[in-house]
Amino acid sequence: MRPQLKPPQKKEEIKILPLASGIDYELLDCGGRRKLERFGKLIVDRPESVAEGPIRLPKREWEKADWHFYEEKGKKGTWTNKTNAPESWEIKYEYYDVKLLLNLKITTFKHLGVFQEQAENWKFMQREIAKLKGEVKVLNLFAYTGAASLVAAASGADVTNVDSVKQVLNWGKENAEKNKVENIRWILEDARKFVKKAIRRGDKYQGIIMDPPAFGLGAKNERWKLENDLQELLQDVVQLIHPKRHFFILNTYSPKLPMQKLKNMLRKIDGFPDKYDSTILGLKSNKGQQIGLGNLVRFSK
Repeated sequence: MRPQLKPPQKKEEIKILPLASGIDYELLDCGGRRKLERFGKLIVDRPESVAEGPIRLPKREWEKADWHFYEEKGKKGTWTNKTNAPESWEIKYEYYDVKLLLNLKITTFKHLGVFQEQAENWKFMQREIAKLKGEVKVLNLFAYTGAASLVAAASGADVTNVDSVKQVLNWGKENAEKNKVENIRWILEDARKFVKKAIRRGDKYQGIIMDPPAFGLGAKNERWKLENDLQELLQDVVQLIHPKRHFFILNTYSPKLPMQKLKNMLRKIDGFPDKYDSTILGLKSNKGQQIGLGNLVRFSK
């Protein structure tokens, strides 16, 4: 589950890195705490807590959506379908020489199997992998359905994909098989436990991707709370970064960890660089509306 950041009171405090090309997706409209999106051939109407302004399109356009999701208690909810649309379908991701098909599915939550704003990080990752000479090992923690892992592997990296939920791990494997991508290790484990084992082994990675949830449970019901547990994990993760050739991506999606608090946390971590790029990752609609979805920190060497 990933709650989204509330926009700051002053607009100038937020600098959104909007989704550009690469993924077959459009934010068609947003407002009234909902967003209207096109994923490939289907249009979806979903809740969006940070979409607080008025909608721009007529309501009849929203009513034409293939799928509508309405939340219930506990963030689960119900999908309704008036167009006989399929419950699973594919979208394309294409950037440079990487071309992938990603399988989307209707779930018991509002999520579909991809966080489309992450396409900006995938493109960054492709560019960084292309710069690195020799072996490139990438670690993807909290990997969800593994789209970032597929992009990294298709770009030539050897990838270790770690997630604590078997269902999404299997979803990632299905996508890998569909795209004939083989250079990924699929690890079902709590991210903190995996990292500590990797430190003991002396492992080093040229690329590390982290997209931790606000809260969750590990493979053996280990409790995770972002604002309480992220700092210790980052202190361990920096020990896995190759000292001379590397890139690093961190996303956080929680109103309890705004950017300034995150930056204060990073200052306390031994080995974390003083200079890094930081922004809000988000989406921009065809009508010019912008939604800030989460904090993004990146650096490379």
